[in-house]
This record gives sequence, C-alpha cells and structure tokens, in this order.
Amino acid sequence: MPPPRARPCAPAGRAHERSGTPDRSAFRRPGRLGLGLAALCLVLTGGRAADPAPGGELGLPFTRFYSFEEIGNASRGMRLDFDPLGRIAVTRAGSCIVLNDTSWIDIADRVGNGRVMERLVFSPTKDAFYGAFGTWGHARMETGRLRPQALTPADAPAWALKSNFNELLALPEGTYFASLNGLVYWDRASGRQSFLEIPGVARLFHHRGQLYVSSYAKGLCAVDVVRGTVQMIREPVPEGAEVDQVAAFDAGRVITANVAGLLRFFDGRDFSAFPGPLGEQALGRVGALVRLPDGNLAVAVNGSGVHIVAPDGRVLLALTTSEYQRVTDLASREDGVLWVVTETGIEKILYNSPLTVFGQRQGLSLSWPQLVRWNDRIVVASGGRLYAAMDGRPGETTRFQLMGEQPASAVWAVATVGEELIVGTYQGIHVRRPGGKFETVLTGMDVARLVPVNDVLYALGATEITVLRRTDGVWKECAPRVPGVGYPMIVHGSRHAAWMELGPNRAARVRLHDGRLHVRVFDEFPWKASRWINVGWAGDTVVLTGLPDGRVYFDEASETFIPRPELGRMLDLAPFPLNRFRQDESGTIWATHDDGLLTLRVENGQPVFDTGSFGRINDRFPLVQLLPGDDVWLLTGQSIYHLNRHFVAEPKPAFRPVLVSLAAGRAGRELLERPGPLPALPVLAHADNSLVLRFFAGSYASRQPPVYEFRLHHGAETTVVVGNGSLLTLNNLPEGRYRLEARLSGAVIPAGPPLFVEFAIDPPWYRTWYAYGGYLLGLATLLRLLLRWTTQRARSQNVILEQVVAERTGELRIAMQRLNDETRQTATLAERNRLAGEIHDSVQQGLSGLMLHLDATLKLPGLPEPVRSRLSVARNMVSFTRHEVQHAVWDMESPILEGTELGDALKKITALIDPGAAEMQVIIEGAPTGLPSATKHHLLRIAQEAITNAVRHAAARTITITLIYEAGGVALRVADDGNGFVPQSVLSSGFGHFGLRGLRGRTEKIGGELQINSTPGLGTVVSVAVRAPLPVV
Repeated sequence: MPPPRARPCAPAGRAHERSGTPDRSAFRRPGRLGLGLAALCLVLTGGRAADPAPGGELGLPFTRFYSFEEIGNASRGMRLDFDPLGRIAVTRAGSCIVLNDTSWIDIADRVGNGRVMERLVFSPTKDAFYGAFGTWGHARMETGRLRPQALTPADAPAWALKSNFNELLALPEGTYFASLNGLVYWDRASGRQSFLEIPGVARLFHHRGQLYVSSYAKGLCAVDVVRGTVQMIREPVPEGAEVDQVAAFDAGRVITANVAGLLRFFDGRDFSAFPGPLGEQALGRVGALVRLPDGNLAVAVNGSGVHIVAPDGRVLLALTTSEYQRVTDLASREDGVLWVVTETGIEKILYNSPLTVFGQRQGLSLSWPQLVRWNDRIVVASGGRLYAAMDGRPGETTRFQLMGEQPASAVWAVATVGEELIVGTYQGIHVRRPGGKFETVLTGMDVARLVPVNDVLYALGATEITVLRRTDGVWKECAPRVPGVGYPMIVHGSRHAAWMELGPNRAARVRLHDGRLHVRVFDEFPWKASRWINVGWAGDTVVLTGLPDGRVYFDEASETFIPRPELGRMLDLAPFPLNRFRQDESGTIWATHDDGLLTLRVENGQPVFDTGSFGRINDRFPLVQLLPGDDVWLLTGQSIYHLNRHFVAEPKPAFRPVLVSLAAGRAGRELLERPGPLPALPVLAHADNSLVLRFFAGSYASRQPPVYEFRLHHGAETTVVVGNGSLLTLNNLPEGRYRLEARLSGAVIPAGPPLFVEFAIDPPWYRTWYAYGGYLLGLATLLRLLLRWTTQRARSQNVILEQVVAERTGELRIAMQRLNDETRQTATLAERNRLAGEIHDSVQQGLSGLMLHLDATLKLPGLPEPVRSRLSVARNMVSFTRHEVQHAVWDMESPILEGTELGDALKKITALIDPGAAEMQVIIEGAPTGLPSATKHHLLRIAQEAITNAVRHAAARTITITLIYEAGGVALRVADDGNGFVPQSVLSSGFGHFGLRGLRGRTEKIGGELQINSTPGLGTVVSVAVRAPLPVV
C-alpha cells in the first residue's frame, strides 16, 4: 500500500479551496443507467454493442426534480399541460397547480357540489376547459383564479351524467369532452353541444380536420359528433386499443403506439412503420408519447425508460434508470425542456444541454480527476485509480468501470503519447500499450503530474523534476533531474513548456533547452495581495492571472514579460472574470470562470462571447481540457462535464418576465383579472398602496432559478427594489404614477428586454381635490371664527385690562391711603409724643397734685363721713381721668375695657360717673358676643357721653343703659327722664355741643346708626345700632 499523500491529486481546481460538496439542490442528475429490457436492448443495438465514437461520450442531462409533497395536491398519474403563459400545469381533485419559476401555485378556485376538476386543458385560444364526473365546462380566469363554469345542460343524456370525462381535446373551433362511454362536443361559435355515445373510448385525436376515436369496442373510427356518424377504419383488436398513445408528427401523419408498444405512423387511413430501432418491434406498454418542439420525439416505455428519438429513428438519449421505468405523462413546450411524471414526482429534463455531466451514477468515484483519451476511449484517473469508458448502446449515457489492469501503486498522474497510456505513481512512471500491461520506465521518483509537450514528457514531482523522450522505442530521461519547486497542484502544457500553478502568488515554468531543464519560478507580481495564480494561453502568449487584481503576459518565444493591451482589453470585456483559458485549433478561446464555461471568438476585429450556450454549473473553479479534435471537457473537484455533440446548441431565446399576479398587500385581493400585460393603466385606491407582484420568467430552460432585478420609477426618482425571487412586495407607496421595470439578470440566463408595469395610486381622501376644497372652505370659516374670536378676545382683554387698571388704581389708592395713613400716623405719633410730654408736664402733674391733696384731705381726722365719701369719689374720678388722658393720648382703649366685656365696662363707668343724684341701671339683653375693640371702645364712649349729658345738662333722675346682643349685631340705648331738648336745633348750631357731634362721629367710625329722640321736659333716648359687627381681631 502506498503511504498517504499530504496533498491529493488536483488537476482541475484548487485543492486547498475545497470546502465540501457543492450544493446541487436545484438540479439533480439521473441515476445509474440500467440495462432495460433484454428485448429492447437488442432492438436498440441491433444485437451487438456499438463502439463509442471519439468525442461522442454522452453524460447525464441536467434535471430538476419536484416531489409530489413539494407540489402539494398531487399524486401519481397526473396529466401535464401548459397554461397560456407557458407554465407547466397539473390538475387533480379540483386543483390546477402551476410552476411559477420555483414555486408551485394553485390557481384554481375549488367548487363543491361534485364539480371537481379532474382534467384540465388549455385551448389554442388560451381558454381553459375541464372535465369531471358527470360534468364538464369552462374554467374561466377571474381575478387571478380559475373558476369552473359548467356547460352541462339539464337535458343531458343519462350516460353523460354517469361518465367521468377525463380526456379532453381543445381545438380553436370547439372542444371535445370524452369519457369511457362517449363524447360531448361544444361548438365555440354557436355554443351548442352535441352528444355521441361510443362505448370503450380509449383515445381521441384530431388529424387533417377529422376527429378519430380509438375504442376498445369499436376499434379505430372517424367520428362526426355533430352529425352522429361513426366510420370504422380498423376493427377492434383483442389486445386492446389500436391507438393507445398518439402525438403529432408532421403535416400528413401522426405517430401512434398501440397497447403492445408498437410505434407506427398513421396518415388518416393506413398505418406505416416507424423507422429505426424503436419501430422494429413492440416495446411494451407506452406510457406517454409527445412530439418535442425541436422535431424529435419523446417516448416513455413502461419498464424501460424515457427515450428521445430523432425523426429518422435514431435514439438520441435513453434514460433507463429506475425512476424512469413508470412514467405516466410527458410534456414539452420549448426546445430542450422535457417534463415527465414519475411515480414520486415531476421532473424537468434539459435534454439538449451542450454540457452533460459524469459522476458516481456512471461508475466514477471522482476526486480531482484527470482525463485523457487512449485507445479511442476516455480514461479517468481519480483517487489513485484508473477508470475506462465502457462500450455503450445508441443514446445511452456513457458508463465507466475500473480498468482491469492497474499499476501496482496508486496513480496520481496520467497522460497519453501516441498509442501509449502513461501514468505516474509515487514509485515512478509506467507505460501501457493497447492489449498489453503496464511496464515501468522510470523508478525512484515520486511523480505527481505528467505533461507531454511536443516530443518530450515532463515528469513533475514535489521534490524532483525530470523530462523523458522516446528514443528507439524506449522512454529515457534526456536531461539531469532538477530539484522540485513545490507540489504541482495544477499543470498545463503550452506549445513550448510545462507550467505549474503552485499556490498564492506562485507559478513555475519548466522547459528543456540545450539538453538541460530550466525551471523558472514566478513569485513577484504587480499586486501586493496574495492571489492564486491561474495559467492560460493563446498562441505563444501565456497569461498569469491573479484575480481580481490583474494579469501579466509572458511571451514564450522571447521568454520575457511583454505588454498585450489588445488581449487585455478583450479579456476585460468578458461578462465574467476569467480564470483559465485555452485556444483551440480554430482560434476559439475556451475560458472558464467561477461558475462555468464560455467561448471567445474574434469576428470582424471584435470579440464575441458566448455565455448562454453552456449555462452555469454548481461546481467551482472548473478547468477546461481540450482533447484532439476539439473535444472539450470541463473538470472540477467532484464532476466531469463534456461538450455534447449529439444536440446542436441553438441560441436560447431571450427571457422576458411576465406579470402573473397583482394583489393588494393588505387585503390580499387580486387586482389583475388575468395574467399577462395590463390592458390599461390601473388606478388603485390609496387603500391598495401596498402591492404584491408575482412574475414569471417565461421559460424553464435555465438550470438555475431566474434572478430578477427591479427598479421603481416615481417621478424623477428611481429606486432599486429587492424582491424575493419572482415575488416583489411594495409597501406604503405614496400617491402618484409609477413605472416598475422588471428584468432578468443575464448572468444566469439570456436576458431580454425588461418588462414595464405602469400603475397609479390615488391619494387618500384627505388629499383629493374635493378634500382640498373642503380644506379651503374650512380654512375660510376658521379664519372668520378666528377673526371674531380675536376681536372678542381683544375686547375681553381690554375689559380685563381695564379691570387690572382699576385694580391697580385701587391698589395705588390703597397704597396712597396707607402712605397717607402712615404719614398721618407718624405725624399723629409725633403729636401724641408732644402732647404726652406736655400733658405729663402739665395736666398729669396737676391731676397728680390734686390726687395728693385729696389723699391728704381724706386722712384728716374728724372729717365728716359724707364729706369723706364725696372726696373719695372725687379722688377716684381724678385718678380715672388721669388714666383716661394717658390712654387717649396713645389711642388706647379705655382702661375700663381691659379684660372685660362691654356690659361690665358700662357698669363700671356708671359707678364712676354716678354723683348720687340719679339712679343708673345697666340692662344687658342677649348672650354677650365678642366685639371688635374699636366697636366696644366707641360704644363705651357713646354711653359715657350720653350719661354725662343726662347728669350734667338734663338733671335726670333715672338713667337706663340697655345693651342688646342680637344675631345681626349689637345695639346700645341710653334713656333718661331729664329735661330733654330739640335735637335738630342743637345739632344745627355751629358752636358748642361737641358731645353730640362726637356721638355722631363715633357712630360713623363703627358703621353704626345713631338715633337721638328727645322732647323738652320728657327726657332723651340715645340709640346706636351696629349691624353685622366685624369679627374680633
């Protein structure tokens, strides 16, 4: 066993960049091709295997499988059709499910009451018709949904109401609905229906204006349903239907298959044999038969597989693996795309792709493979082992098997020179000739790669490099070995030398010159970043590319770097950054990029790139390999691709998206009546300003899902909008006119002109013209109200201002009054101080002296008691007068009021005033209440003045003082029985009578009311009433 190698063989990519198996979820490759039925194999091969023609190796086509679970309401046995937009459609149990790019969508509106669509077809006029049990009719597109509308009349025959109409034939002039029991024909022009009962209907078809019915009971018949005529062409056969499957072929014939699987032409009267292997004998039950748009035929044979056959009978492709053994339906609408219904799902087969793929299903275990053609067959070195292509049958994909003769150690390099197969191992180099075994021609060297250039063979290893030349029929080293420069990851043979890609910013060139090996390592480049160096060449110019930084050009004739601006400009025009390229014998450059292959030709001095013919692959970093005869192969780390010579790659039509749905995003309401171009500029309500648009690419010919680019134009503003595949959501669009531009990216499929969708969105009701009119009217009303309010407010503010001015004036008046009072009080206080000083020095001194004399007199012995009593009263009066004078000066209340009520003070004052001549009585009525000090003081003075006047001037004998406390105030009444007087004459006198004027002044000070009632000789009554006295402070 050889020791494990540090690096695997990597001829087709960068070993260090492999990070796992590439994602192939979008397309799967069919399984290993089986042998099929033995009889069919003999038919296909004419009894023997055919040797593969050079360059005719056929790989697997690209496919995309959709399981029934992914589709939805789907199951085995479904029938295929295409809607007017070209979308594949399947019908089952009331559903019509179409594939919109990558999503399956049910566009049918399912209706109960037994009207369940079991079969649905679309007519050439783009109308849809359905058949079901006991009913048939239209399926009209309304607001994006297919809604069945029954055509079943009330007087339909009983057999029709008990039949399941599962075969439909839609023609421009009318539609046929067929069941096992008979036919119904609906005429488009008149709308009339005709019924024809035919038992055992198996198939119906239309050819040259005539309807044909294949029946188990009636044989093959020409039928006129309207006239009710049945003309037998072929009698029934015991095996079953004469025509079990049928497909159009040319203007004069259709291709048919009976229940035994015999393919024949039918011209309306007679049958004729189908040419080629498939027409020589019965194949078995044919599950489906369809004519392809490119003129070829697709035949699905139960137990055998799917076969694509040319009109001349040649089998172009045979898919015979287990998944194709029970195909129930086929459909095709565009070149190169075939749809099949298998037992587990629906599969899309891109049968005429220029590239076919080889992998594990064809017997190869691939890991960075190398490939050569030897002995007219392909030999692959992969994983240290050699695989050889097997002889195949016409149309069958090429299979590989391990070569019976393997070197003793693992193979890491392979090459061919003439008829010799040369391999390199870690032990040396081994050569094998046709019919022979491997012979060792070099030992003692770990050979990683072999590169034949002209008449020499370069053997490249990680530690050593040598070169061999065939001399006298023997391979010998023709130059001394030189040390290696690193592991040769990827190698190329140009016209003059061997080139090695060694890693980031490292490449090397090996050339035999003058009997010596010259190794030149390139590790200095104009860019500073570390880039993998890819090697490509055209003619004598080798291009070292370090993407994305640039390229350098090496001229092999002069062995120097040279400028090649014209080549650089041409390579820069490529739609993809190019990694490696080769130039074939015709001058065409085959170049690889990260996702696939393209070609470059110069026509009329201008570069012409072909990017659409080869599509895109899921493997990364492919390496193109040109074998003799311009046989093009593409190698990656896990796959091998081959340019298919069976089908001529026609230019694909440009893809242009189609609008299939326009829905209001919030309500989910469909706004598009039917898919396709908008009939007129739709004006949408502002409530529908969030939209969901769905597009269809118009084709399924691409291997990858289509990539959409959206631009929304609104006035002068253009916005790039990001969608979710073919689904685009536009949220909260403002009002205005819009122009949506939808295009498909040309990086994946050939992009055609963009689709423009124009629509307008109304403003909300509050931004409409009538709303603006209402706004103007409301504004005018508001201005009027504002003006009125402003005027009223000004008036109110004036009133308030006047009130404020009045208040401020009152406050100023009060402040001035206070100031005056303070000034007066200050003056009064000063005057009182002066009077107090004067009174103290004069009146009080006199009163004090008088009191001392009275006190001395009262102490005299022998003083009679009456005299003593009178003197005592006089002494008290003098003392009281002294205190009163003092309090009066300082504006203090009477000392009699200190600590007592007004009633008690009145009693005290009577005691002081009483000379003994008059009888005084104090009467208090009501509950005493607290009175303000000023009120009590002035009432006391008023009572004192009234009593003094009664005693001094009226000679009263009886004086009654009455104090009345009431709820509303207090009243004072002093009544005497003295002489009396006339109040008006006394009060009007200008001189004297200061006491009565004092009474009036004091009454006014306390807010009271003074009444003096007096009559000469009848006494006097002085009354003072004070209402609502102020609370006591």
